Amino acid sequence: MDEIIACLEQKVLLLTKIWNLTKQIEVRCTQQEVELDQFLELRGIYIDRVKKCNSLIQKLAKNLPAEQQEHLARLLQPDAIQDDQCGSDEERKILKLSRDCADILQKAGALDQIARETLQKQCTELQEKINQLRKDEKGQNIYRNIN
Repeated sequence: MDEIIACLEQKVLLLTKIWNLTKQIEVRCTQQEVELDQFLELRGIYIDRVKKCNSLIQKLAKNLPAEQQEHLARLLQPDAIQDDQCGSDEERKILKLSRDCADILQKAGALDQIARETLQKQCTELQEKINQLRKDEKGQNIYRNIN
């Protein structure tokens, strides 16, 4: 259980970094010049590390007896169990960390959605401007300035 707790603590740290990067991405999306490459790349690295934490937790869980595996699965789904259903401090810690992960993921997801909508709006506005410029130039050719 200590290894699972360590993985969950690492996962909380990684998700916090993802959330902080997502905040920076959301702010950058409101600026005139949007440069996101380094933020997206770093966030992708952290997401890969979170996936590794999840895989390790699953691997560690498989080494537990079936009854403990089932209980751990409920602890890892924070809405599926109540605090009073935890039989030890370790279980309460796992439940708290699982809830922290879910909370951070929800916050990061909401910010990510706002950033996506902002970028989509900017993209749509630019497409409209380009289309308007094309309409304004229709019928004109490269010789229009020659008299």
